[in-house]
Amino acid sequence: MNKNILIDPWCIVEEDFNAENQLKAENDFCLGNGLITQGANFEEYFSGKTKHGSYIDGINNYNFDKTAKSKNSESKKEIINAPNWTGIIVRLNDTVLDLITWEVLNFKRILNMHDGCLERTFEAISSKGHHIQVSVKRFLSMAETEVGAISYSVKSLNFEGRISFMPLIDADFGNVSGNNIEPIWNVLQTTTQQDVAHLWTQIRLTDFHVCSALTYVLYKNNEQLNLIPIKIEKEKTAGFSVGTDVKSGDTLCLNKYVAILNSLNHPGKDLTERTYTLARVARQKGWNKLFDEHTAVWTEKWINADIIIDGDIETLQANRYKIFREILGFESHKYKFNN
Repeated sequence: MNKNILIDPWCIVEEDFNAENQLKAENDFCLGNGLITQGANFEEYFSGKTKHGSYIDGINNYNFDKTAKSKNSESKKEIINAPNWTGIIVRLNDTVLDLITWEVLNFKRILNMHDGCLERTFEAISSKGHHIQVSVKRFLSMAETEVGAISYSVKSLNFEGRISFMPLIDADFGNVSGNNIEPIWNVLQTTTQQDVAHLWTQIRLTDFHVCSALTYVLYKNNEQLNLIPIKIEKEKTAGFSVGTDVKSGDTLCLNKYVAILNSLNHPGKDLTERTYTLARVARQKGWNKLFDEHTAVWTEKWINADIIIDGDIETLQANRYKIFREILGFESHKYKFNN
């Protein structure tokens, strides 16, 4: 933990943004649900050092040492980096939100261990003087373990113009493992329909398949907007671009729902349709119901796992952090996470 971490019985709280701490914080604040592990990378574009770490339990790659004489030589299993489902690029007119190039104020990042969610709040000012307030919350459902959800809210403090969101699933990252110079992933298909987009990938050496689908709901000042989005369908990226005009005091909120299925748990021939269906079901349930179901599971787990320490909040926080990571299996991974 870095020196900016505050003492709290149920939360890991970081105040003050420091880009040099980001890689470590992405590990310290990571989430999971036993099936999916997600590092605490920012949803919005970030030009600093970052790792879009998304890992699916059981989806491994064998990394053969190409310098050896035969494939019977030693190999190792790696839990490899899957396509990033968390991305939401934010624009004010044509200016992309980036915490490296914007002035950042009142930054706070919170890992809520009781509820199993990650929250961020901050204010940001662009080089043009545009001032916004951002609030973000994400969780990987413990009740629907193939579902992740993000609520991304932007309030204009002085900006008048268009705010747009670009929710994405992205497989456009470096896929080189050890001495294996070939890509780990094949992207089999990217498709964007009117209300859902998916990206279907395959691990080359093991033929495991992962399909991720996203859908969303956009609100302005708590009222749902029904806008026609721009569809994004590239070789390694699927998603949407959607936005509207705001004035000072307005708030836009995008709730992003993602389903992530794999061929270990579903027949390959049904993978895309099942992923579409689950994403749409998550959106239909809505943020509040999904989150209530999720926190109910965490409440039950803490009833059975918590260890109360009176009078020493720092030790209590440390013990709960350890238990939190043990419940999610973070402390028992036998294999190296591969970027």
